[in-house]
Amino acid sequence: MSDTEARRTTPQYIAVSDILKQRIQEGLYPVGSHLPTESQLSEEFSISRHTTREALRRLSETGLIHRRQGSGSRVLSTEVRSHYVHAMKSLDQLFAYASDTRLRFLEVHEGRPDPATGIDDDADWLCIEALRLERDADVPICFSLVYIDMRFADIRAKLADYQGAIYALMEQSFGIEVSEVEQVIEVVRLPPQAATVLDQDSDAWAARVVRRYLDGDGALLLASVNYHPVDHFSYELRMTRTGGRLG
Repeated sequence: MSDTEARRTTPQYIAVSDILKQRIQEGLYPVGSHLPTESQLSEEFSISRHTTREALRRLSETGLIHRRQGSGSRVLSTEVRSHYVHAMKSLDQLFAYASDTRLRFLEVHEGRPDPATGIDDDADWLCIEALRLERDADVPICFSLVYIDMRFADIRAKLADYQGAIYALMEQSFGIEVSEVEQVIEVVRLPPQAATVLDQDSDAWAARVVRRYLDGDGALLLASVNYHPVDHFSYELRMTRTGGRLG
């Protein structure tokens, strides 16, 4: 499939990252060399800087490149590192989860995103610190950090009495659409703030669930980092057969 054909059938950032991965594996960009700059890639593929950054982030997550502010993207390997990322194509279950629980907002401020989000620019984002509880009881489910692009900072005025999914409130308020959500689950030590809010020991373990909400061009709209105590966390995935294949 040609570069042009690949870009017609998949989201832009995925198509571009796949093309760059192929170039790396074919030796066009050897290990130790640098990829073209963000502006050069944006011009070559006629895409936005946001889309370019998402494509490069995807390569970084697979271990093919290392990105460093001011130094560009250096090729580390031609082999993809094993790393679990779950990309959800339907938001129905995520919306249902938000509807069956409730948020207690703890603080809203501006600041740099948690590195776990994969956001590596120098800009401040709107940060919402919240505790997610069971719908009808004060039983904590997780501690959440939600980061919203400052273009949508006016959303803070609508949070006081809101209990649903924040991405849905953004869609309603700004006429945008979340097309895809990437989810990464890792087991980590609870950070001190999360341990205090969740009433857990300082050395407790948690399932850290990071979600990245993307529009149709692959631009990141918001990201969340959610800490679930491991003894209260389970993950279920249901797969259906489509066109003779499970997916």
